[in-house]
Amino acid sequence: MREVVYYLTQSVDGFIADVDGKVGWMSGSPNEDYGYEKFYHSVGTILLGSHTYEHILGIEGNFPYPDKEVVVYSHRDLEAVEPNILIERGDAAESVARLKLKEGGSIWLGGGAELATSLLDAGLVDRIRVFLQPILLGNGIGLTDVLQRYKTLELTHTKEWIGGIVELEYTIVKPWRSDV
Repeated sequence: MREVVYYLTQSVDGFIADVDGKVGWMSGSPNEDYGYEKFYHSVGTILLGSHTYEHILGIEGNFPYPDKEVVVYSHRDLEAVEPNILIERGDAAESVARLKLKEGGSIWLGGGAELATSLLDAGLVDRIRVFLQPILLGNGIGLTDVLQRYKTLELTHTKEWIGGIVELEYTIVKPWRSDV
């Protein structure tokens, strides 16, 4: 079964974007990819919420994931700008549960908070890889919306990168169920 990895960057105080949905506050060294290329090559499918998708489209240049299956979850009518993009209007949890059963690389939960929350609540996210930026925003869009249930995490990896960025990797501890 494929795993879903929530791979993201956030401020130390837990925000993935500022109050306007912008991420210009993110820093890093132009000569360092922070392990991105290795991670990207392990991915077969990318999951995006509609606002994250629209943000990516608003950035000048080519669509950054031309060689991956990209699924965008939206309740609104959106246009797929590339043939590898599927706009999904149905239940994200059902869709992702089916994707996990398909062959292929990892599934990258690329954002946003509403999609992440629904998949975390459904028990479909397996790992979280978060890169902490050395900044306090004070307000903005959080890592998740309000979760229905807390999630226990097990720290499996840490790394300090250039520029004060810290990578933390957690496995989500799946609750034991006697009715399975």
